[in-house]
Amino acid sequence: MIRYLNSLKLGQKLQLLFIVCVLLPVFLTDGIILYSVSAANRVNIEHLIDKYADSTQYCISNYLEYPVRVANNIYRSSVLEDFFNESYSDSADYYTAFYRLQRDQIFDDNLGISGSRVYIYADNKTIINGSGFYRMERAKENEWYPAFEDSGKSSTLYFYYGRSNMGGATYKRKLTLIMKMDMPSFSGCEKLLAIDLDYNTIARELIDLELNADVFICDGEKILLSNREDYRIQDNYVPLEINSRYDREYTMYVVPAGQNTWQYLSGLTWVLLLLVLINLILPFLMMKLIEGSITSRILYLESSFESVDEEELKPIETVEGNDEITGLIKSYNRMVQRMNELVRTVYKDRLRERETDIARQNAELLALHSQINPHFLFNALESIRMHSLIKKENETAEMVGKLAVMERSYVSWGDDLISVDREMDFVKAYLLLQKYRFGDRLNYELDVDDDCREYEIPKLTIVTFVENACLHGVERKASNGWIFVRVYKKDTALKMEIEDTGEGVNEETQAEINEQLKNVSLESMKGKTHVGMMNACLRLKLLTRGRASYRLESEEGVGTVIRISIPLDGMKGKKAVKGAKA
Repeated sequence: MIRYLNSLKLGQKLQLLFIVCVLLPVFLTDGIILYSVSAANRVNIEHLIDKYADSTQYCISNYLEYPVRVANNIYRSSVLEDFFNESYSDSADYYTAFYRLQRDQIFDDNLGISGSRVYIYADNKTIINGSGFYRMERAKENEWYPAFEDSGKSSTLYFYYGRSNMGGATYKRKLTLIMKMDMPSFSGCEKLLAIDLDYNTIARELIDLELNADVFICDGEKILLSNREDYRIQDNYVPLEINSRYDREYTMYVVPAGQNTWQYLSGLTWVLLLLVLINLILPFLMMKLIEGSITSRILYLESSFESVDEEELKPIETVEGNDEITGLIKSYNRMVQRMNELVRTVYKDRLRERETDIARQNAELLALHSQINPHFLFNALESIRMHSLIKKENETAEMVGKLAVMERSYVSWGDDLISVDREMDFVKAYLLLQKYRFGDRLNYELDVDDDCREYEIPKLTIVTFVENACLHGVERKASNGWIFVRVYKKDTALKMEIEDTGEGVNEETQAEINEQLKNVSLESMKGKTHVGMMNACLRLKLLTRGRASYRLESEEGVGTVIRISIPLDGMKGKKAVKGAKA
């Protein structure tokens, strides 16, 4: 996590802080609040539903209480039981018993139930239909009878839409309480009690409750009763749009007129907008202000560091604030001041040191030049002198001419660097001079790769080592000798090898010479032998900044070879064209 945070820019870190520490807590707390409000609203709605349902149930129960009590009294009446079980001989016999029953005020067609009528049906063929008493086949003609028989119940409250009792083609909503009169202690014919209740009365009582909700008493999806005035008694029952279906069970639906959760919250729009403003917008604006306060100065500080590529660092002119970033800017200005002072001091000192070093190197080169010219000229002239004294021949003039050609090239130093190809011309001229001296005792072979000819090396480098091979190798040996010069490339270095078949040196001398070549300097050359060879090594060392390497290998009585390796990435010059002659 730390590595991830370190890879983010400061603005992204502040945005992440805003999301984690502001947005997520706000969404979490607001979610809890909304859930709590929603839960409280649901509880309140459920409480209202229970209250309205209880009120509706009480209203209906109160309305049905008296008809049910009347039905129970008729159900338990032994007088009516005996009246219906009696077999009458004729109409006069039946009416005598019927009038006696009315005289005793045991039964009339409404029994005090307002707006209702009571019917008793008996499976007795001697009963005459009328005045609330009917034979059982008349019951089968009612709309409610098939449903009552199919239910298998002994009593039920049945809603239906049927023909008005006043006759004609008028239909209206009807409500009937039906009960079988089959009390176990009685016996006789089958009897059925039906009380037609006043639908309009119970509907009006529901409306008079003035509930702040829509109440629906349903049979499955069909609305039987409601407290809404748009359900008129003349209209047929209409289905309620519900998702579930029920068998013939009366179900109550209560739809409160109050708001649901989202409606309730929509009424608090301004409150919610104020909460969003306080919880989100204000922290976001404050975060942006803080981000601008921090990032603007850090970016300004970063742009100031870009002056590091210039000769002098630039201080920050305007320093505002008093926080940690201000302290950092002030520290930067102090660092700039100190760095500029150090740069000026070090630059001037370095410039003086470089000028001194260049002057010293020029002095060393001049010393080397002045040292090698007389040395080489002395050896060449001594060779001519010795040759003239021994042979007394006219060839001296030709030799002096060769020497003059060489001397004109050597004396004109100009640039100390020369191509390998030009250096090999000097090597040939020198070996021809030495050939006049030694005759058949001296043989040589030169082998230079074509792609090495245009690389530049210090002047007289190879000639100096060839000279050393002649004087300290071949000259000291009585028998014939050979000198081999090889120049080639290997890997990333230019290789030069100068080999002779002279007397060679012992191991102690070989180790001493290698140590001198390795640590060669102007001071180390004072009073030493092999001055020419050390001179050439020192100039190669200066040219390659100490990267050139030298190695002398020798065996007494066999010969000596010196190997020189120079890195190509520091060499000057171009490759020679292929096919150039040695």
